[in-house]
Amino acid sequence: MSLESFLEALAEDANEVDLGDFFEASGLLPEELVIFARAWFGFTVENQRWIIATMAELTEDSSEVDFSAVFRMCLKDKDEEVLEKAIEGLWEDEDRAIIPGLIQVLHSDKSPQVRAAAAVALGKFPALVQEGKLLAKDGDSILESLMDILKDSGQPLEVVRRSMEAVAPFNTPDIRKFVTRAYKGDELLLKSSSIYAMGRTGEVSLLPVIIKELQNAEPSIRYESAHACAELGDEDAVPHLVALLDDDDYQVQLAGISALGKIGGPLAKKVLVNCVKDGDAVLEDAARSELENIEFLEDPMAFTSEV
Repeated sequence: MSLESFLEALAEDANEVDLGDFFEASGLLPEELVIFARAWFGFTVENQRWIIATMAELTEDSSEVDFSAVFRMCLKDKDEEVLEKAIEGLWEDEDRAIIPGLIQVLHSDKSPQVRAAAAVALGKFPALVQEGKLLAKDGDSILESLMDILKDSGQPLEVVRRSMEAVAPFNTPDIRKFVTRAYKGDELLLKSSSIYAMGRTGEVSLLPVIIKELQNAEPSIRYESAHACAELGDEDAVPHLVALLDDDDYQVQLAGISALGKIGGPLAKKVLVNCVKDGDAVLEDAARSELENIEFLEDPMAFTSEV
């Protein structure tokens, strides 16, 4: 099937289009994007939403597809459902070219949910700036845009918390003040985000605070504390994460397994092996996946998926 045939099929009856046919829209060249765009603006909004959602789902499930050209085109879409899915679809796109579009959405009059998604998407770039993979001016632009949100008391809670998480790796004194204030405040969602942000700052000195919160009565706090431990990557957290595998909350259990896999080390591997042997089906699969990641990071050439 050609790209043109695929687009014609979408226009006639999208429900009859096979998911495998979406490969025709993968890795579009500039001239092919023109053809796609011409057809796209002739689709109904409902059809556009279904197409972009399907592309986002396929992107998450497979590394063999590349709909980034379509997602970038949709960063200026007027429909918020399309826009949000396009932002989600760009979760692995590290091209600096998408930064201005995300910043524009962040400071737009779109819904808090869409603007928060833009903040999350911007959150992958600070580490790239620090690794020298992006220009310093890109980092300055992202830092300024996210800090403007944090300094504005009229911003919606969801946008503020996601902006705090996103900007945390820059770890400036002002950022640390915002994180501390959110941690000490009464708003549960902000406190959860502040703990995750602590991990993203890279400040190992904050590990005792995070470890303490692994025992918090609120599942959301324990969940974010596990992810914060993973972000810091310090093996001192491993013994404290082990207890999460018996947590009453299933998502907290999975967060503990994920953190053990990201931190690695002898104890983490031992715990994950035991989980593969004794855990339920979902926890067993999660633990096996993390063990595979550890083995690959330790020795990519000798990596085997037979755990």
